[in-house]
Amino acid sequence: MTLKHIKIFVTVYQEESITRAAEKLRMTQPATSLAIRELEEYYHTKLFERSGRGIRVTSAGSQLYPNAVRLLSLYDLSLIHISEP
Repeated sequence: MTLKHIKIFVTVYQEESITRAAEKLRMTQPATSLAIRELEEYYHTKLFERSGRGIRVTSAGSQLYPNAVRLLSLYDLSLIHISEP
């Protein structure tokens, strides 16, 4: 699992679409789907239910989301502190 995986997860969650998340992240849809699958394998659980052409967040995905947002915020904050004189 990498921060990139977490960022992709957060974007898919917020966009409620793998396709829209891929566009926003300037990635391909298959690469975005693969990152979500890798994250699901890492956590040994489904984060999104796929049905037809849509997705719906699972309970596990809902539980992961606030922590993922917090993790990305801490990362962004660390970059600010490192770049300060």
